Amino acid sequence: MKKILLTAVAVYAVIIVAGVTAYFLLRDPPVPPPPTQVEATTSAAARSGEVPETKSGEAAKTPTSSTQDKQTADAIITGMKVENRGGITLYTYDYPKKPAPGVYLRPFLVTDGAAWVLKFDLYYYYNISDPQKTAWIHGDALNVSVGGKTYNLRFLAHDRRDKMSPDAENLAESYVHDATEDELSVLRALAQAGSGSITYYQQEGGVQRSHKFTSEEITRIRNVLTLYDFETKDDAEASGASAASSASSAKGEAAL
Repeated sequence: MKKILLTAVAVYAVIIVAGVTAYFLLRDPPVPPPPTQVEATTSAAARSGEVPETKSGEAAKTPTSSTQDKQTADAIITGMKVENRGGITLYTYDYPKKPAPGVYLRPFLVTDGAAWVLKFDLYYYYNISDPQKTAWIHGDALNVSVGGKTYNLRFLAHDRRDKMSPDAENLAESYVHDATEDELSVLRALAQAGSGSITYYQQEGGVQRSHKFTSEEITRIRNVLTLYDFETKDDAEASGASAASSASSAKGEAAL
């Protein structure tokens, strides 16, 4: 009888405790903890629609410029004459085999798929019916007049290629070689000025031949230079970085 009474008391006590607990829980429900600062920041950015700038966003601007340069280069190549000769590719224009008598400057590009070379091409053509009757000049010098300034280029006579047709009605003289720094500077000056003229002659005296560039000729020179600069841009940047590094090292050694 005593055990039954104790059990009843224990059960009654549990019921009272449970009831009190439920009362306080219903009256004052638990408050969830406030969101962290990271969540609040993310939510604000999402509501405002703002996207923070990142390095990847800045880097995305670079391919745009590169893509435009590539499109320009492709457009230039489309209008050129491309020839493959035993692993070597020439980028030039479709010049006539027998042009009007005169002297012409026709630079072009050569590549083996890795390195690009700018070729300086000076071409003089004469026909027996030409009223100027200059015939052979055997020139070794070229004056280039650009914007009121005259550049003088000289050549080695043994590098000149002379050619005459079997019937002796046509003849040609030409110099074709890798463009020197001086020749490259002259070509850039012509491209920038948009006009100019040349005079081909022999230094010891004799006849000479002059020519004023047409707008088409200037455009072709400019296109060749643009393509050359595009294809050799990485080499130029690497050369510049190497020069800067060498200069920095020299300064460091001098300081020691």
